[in-house]
Amino acid sequence: MFMAKIVPYTQENKQEVLKEYEILKTLHSDKIMALHEAYVTPRYLVLVAEYCTGKELLHSLIDRFRYTEDDVVGYLVQILQGVEYLHSRRVLHLDLKPDNIMVTNLNTIKIVDFGSAQSFNPLSLKQKDSRTGTLEYMAPEVIKGEVVGPPADVWTIGVITYIMLSGRLPFEDKDPRQVESKILAARFDPSKLYPNVSQSASAFLKKMLSSYPWARAATRDCFAQAWLQDSYLMKLKRQTLTFTSSRLKEFLAEQQSCRLEGATKHKVLLRTYQSTPRSPLAGSTLHVPSPK
Repeated sequence: MFMAKIVPYTQENKQEVLKEYEILKTLHSDKIMALHEAYVTPRYLVLVAEYCTGKELLHSLIDRFRYTEDDVVGYLVQILQGVEYLHSRRVLHLDLKPDNIMVTNLNTIKIVDFGSAQSFNPLSLKQKDSRTGTLEYMAPEVIKGEVVGPPADVWTIGVITYIMLSGRLPFEDKDPRQVESKILAARFDPSKLYPNVSQSASAFLKKMLSSYPWARAATRDCFAQAWLQDSYLMKLKRQTLTFTSSRLKEFLAEQQSCRLEGATKHKVLLRTYQSTPRSPLAGSTLHVPSPK
């Protein structure tokens, strides 16, 4: 079973649209959605990728009446592993959010949707190609139109972690300008975290959600943080800190409502189909190299 992502393009933006294919064909990791094949028709790019069974990240947590800090860390470590791989391949995702992280039936994660991704040169960083994505997850440097690098993805992982530990966004307001202001100041309210969140978890968030890119922990350094250690005592402590999923369910209901309101504006079509010898859409086939 595969998933086809069908992206319309014009001659003016064809190269921009093809960028997702160019990036995906270089990625081979069990934490990343695998590209199977790709086609270009006169009007569409068709990306045929593995169909990731399971649920979106937050939906996997609300399946339980209660979940623990250890559950959060279990997912977080896998997300960090996936993003560390991307950065090692000099790729920025730039649209990490719970919707784009799938949890399989084996409780492993898959990072999907590389429509906003871009390659980077660590010696010559550049601005984000376009200001696409979800405002509440954007790093300060993205909002300011400054150059972006791996710290932009680290920021977003911090936002996702905050949500898992609170059932709330760290930077939210009805007025988008206020959201921007809060993000630029990196002002998030620790009191909105669940009451029994550990100090180690709070300290981790502060290292991820710094307004200065250079002050954020790199993905490889995150694994050395006390909260993520797999020692017996730390793991036991995380397992004893439990949270009910009710706030997270409310958050998801609000997000779903917003998603439905914007559904008619979405320009990307998704569908699922059984693999067949020929693509249902005629066009040229793009080469997808096999993992070495």
